[in-house]
Amino acid sequence: MYEKLDKLRADLDRARQRRADAEAKVKQAEDKLREAENSQVLADVSALKLTPEQVAQFLQMAASGQLPGAGTAFTGQTQPSYMSSTTSATDKKETDDELEEDMEEYEDDEN
Repeated sequence: MYEKLDKLRADLDRARQRRADAEAKVKQAEDKLREAENSQVLADVSALKLTPEQVAQFLQMAASGQLPGAGTAFTGQTQPSYMSSTTSATDKKETDDELEEDMEEYEDDEN
């Protein structure tokens, strides 16, 4: 007498299971993509042979639009905690010079 309802309930359960399986696949694909993106970023940063401070400075320059082709992509980013405001002007100048030299070397390697 309730066979039709039982069949509909079974269909609903199967559909829910397929949805759960699909959601798990999507999450797995998202995790895999995020891991690959992170690996690529690390590889790119390692290739530049920059210190963490230089990377932070580079990102800060990109965020402020001081690099060609950069700017709005980094808008709203905050300064990393390891970029303290206690850095002396001399240290900052030396870091700026080192970063500029590294960027020139990188650009030369690209060409």
